[in-house]
Amino acid sequence: MTILEKYIEKYAASRRGKFVSQTTTHEVDGKTTYKHIPETKIPVFPVLSFSSLFTFFQNKPKNVLDHGYPDIPVTAARYAIAHALKHMNMAADDEILIPAYHCTVMVAPIVTMGGKPIFYKITANLDTDLVDIRKKITPKTKAIIAVNYCGFIQNMAEVRALCTEKNIILIEDCAHSFFGQKNGVTVGGHGDYILVSARKFFPVDEGGVLLINGSAENIPQQEKQKFIYSLKSFLALIERSLKYGRLWLLAPLVELFNFLRSATKNVGKVPETEPSVHVDPIDTPSDPDVVQEGENAYNHNLRDKEATFINILLPKILNTTTITKRRRNHYLWLSAQFKKMPHCRLMIEELPEGIVPFMLPVYIENLEKYFSAFEDAAIPMQRFAQFLWPDMAENICPITADYSKNVILFPCHQELSQQDLDWLASTVHNILAQE
Repeated sequence: MTILEKYIEKYAASRRGKFVSQTTTHEVDGKTTYKHIPETKIPVFPVLSFSSLFTFFQNKPKNVLDHGYPDIPVTAARYAIAHALKHMNMAADDEILIPAYHCTVMVAPIVTMGGKPIFYKITANLDTDLVDIRKKITPKTKAIIAVNYCGFIQNMAEVRALCTEKNIILIEDCAHSFFGQKNGVTVGGHGDYILVSARKFFPVDEGGVLLINGSAENIPQQEKQKFIYSLKSFLALIERSLKYGRLWLLAPLVELFNFLRSATKNVGKVPETEPSVHVDPIDTPSDPDVVQEGENAYNHNLRDKEATFINILLPKILNTTTITKRRRNHYLWLSAQFKKMPHCRLMIEELPEGIVPFMLPVYIENLEKYFSAFEDAAIPMQRFAQFLWPDMAENICPITADYSKNVILFPCHQELSQQDLDWLASTVHNILAQE
């Protein structure tokens, strides 16, 4: 390692901190408490770097926005669900079918707005279980939410055919799938409403879109963020990159901003958050509409805000050709490594042509045995569906109950270096190899 590389690593390490595990506990002074864990050694989601900035002279790969549908910009895909429910005039007690294998922020908008979530099974390969979903359809069924998990387009054409047959609205959840095609249809090509997330594929901290495949009437004007928040958001993106050794040439800029902010702290202070927007009381209960906390928080008052300017701009100017190529290459490389590891199997064996993965899903036998070691080693990972909606009985879908406890998603995004990939694979292998 050169002197410069050592300096960059030292600077990056000084910016990283510790977090509290969401599940792992240990004993402190005779009391059980959640364990403090280090921030991941390499980024879970892509961070900004000079190498991914521009794409002026390349043909952009097909993506979900190419359909040209009317859209509603939001800060996150969870608020796109709320807009879809409002636009389709969901009434109280209308039933929305939703996969048992879910993130709780997918359910929160339905409950907050007075609908009734009905959970259906998934198959072992993450497809919608069409047999089970037919059993769950009633005269009150308003819509079906179907998910393209981990960047892979599931059996969406079959779900579309069922929705057409039963005259049910299809909400195609593309929060995990921005690029790609299946059987000649670009991702997002089947839904009446399409949910899009930016931060899964781009180095932004917020941003999403609801695409409406139909009438452009009654599309609301979202509240734009002020310039100062875009500036602060941009600096936060740079600082996150610095934590992982990227954009280190911009470190003086961030240091200067932090110095000026500290120096003027007692002279004048910019509010950290904007005032809450007005929410139509017809759509929401009278109590504060905040469901859960942290990563899975859903705040209905944020439904009518769009992302900051910088978070909207970056996905439009980044090099999507490089992004898609590197994601596929990283997925294939990691797949080859995980196939050789003990106690685990790939959830999806093949990477079809035209598919651009979000993350690599891996089933680990008896994950609870190893998970604490994964956290201590600062391994980047996600536990999709680790927490399920409290009212959903586990026996609704045994596959979901199993995957919720034993599946981890590992990053394969464009900003991983070969050194990062080597470290990730070897660290996971060493933990799993311990008996």
